Amino acid sequence: MIKNKLSFKYIALYAIIAGLLLSLTPFSLAFIPNDHGHKGVQLLDAGVILVLNTLLFFCSLWLNLRVSSLIVLKRIVINLGVYFLLTVIAILIHRPIWLMLEGLPISFFIRDEFIHSLIIFSISYIVAQAYDNFLQNQLMKNRIFEIQRESLSVQIESLKQQINPHFFFNSLNTLSGLAQEDPKKTVEFIEKLSQVFRYVLDIQEKNMVSLTDELNFAKAYIYLMKVRFAEKFTVYIDVQTNGGETVPGLCTQLLLENCFKHNAMSSVNPLKIRIFTANSHLVVSNSLAPLNNSSGNGIGLRNLNERCLLLTGKPIEIIKDDDLFAVKVPFNN
Repeated sequence: MIKNKLSFKYIALYAIIAGLLLSLTPFSLAFIPNDHGHKGVQLLDAGVILVLNTLLFFCSLWLNLRVSSLIVLKRIVINLGVYFLLTVIAILIHRPIWLMLEGLPISFFIRDEFIHSLIIFSISYIVAQAYDNFLQNQLMKNRIFEIQRESLSVQIESLKQQINPHFFFNSLNTLSGLAQEDPKKTVEFIEKLSQVFRYVLDIQEKNMVSLTDELNFAKAYIYLMKVRFAEKFTVYIDVQTNGGETVPGLCTQLLLENCFKHNAMSSVNPLKIRIFTANSHLVVSNSLAPLNNSSGNGIGLRNLNERCLLLTGKPIEIIKDDDLFAVKVPFNN
């Protein structure tokens, strides 16, 4: 249904342009030299035709736009009724001018007026139908877009929920162990943990977060891991940002956790981790010292890859050799 979708000014513009085009012939005939001596009457006739054409175009389009939601038969009946009424009115307005013209009977003008009005109503019916089809296509496209966006939100939320419980579980385990070993340091750990949890809660409604916010979170998370693993790893951060880059929330937590989970580390041979930016990517790399009993199944990276595909249209990149493992997360800027 397209009722009230097209404003008055656009209907009027259509009527004026169409009325002018359909009135070109009467005006051209009025200026052609002839022997009848009715040039003034012919100009008056052409002017009346222009006004009536414009009004008929306006009324017919306005009508067809308003009845576009009805079934075809009802629209045709309404159009025929209004067409007949307006044509009769046009004939009554035109009749005094026809009487002043010589050479053709009144019946010719009446027949011509009915054909003329039928053409106008037919054109307006087709224009209204085309506009209705255009709007219906737009509505369908918008609905498809909404469905895709809702589906995207559901998928992303599902992927995010796979991350959060795992993160909370590990954090609480760390806190439990620290409380038994160093009660004084527990307070500081709780403050940092609170900062991390606050960030996690803040981004629940966000699919992408600024690179700056994600790095601040990563630094807090690294502090928590430092408490847990002491001097068993080092982190070097070298990130260049213009403030507009965004990344999937908690991507650094997943990548850092993988570093700790799948590699051997000690104070003698600490795990070396780098966080840096390169070619519109956030890169987290680590020296490679895989554990023999590592139970990695790749779910976390597949999860992150799906999120990046959904949110940025680009996958993550994984680089691995004998000494290094790196994951590149694309920006969405």
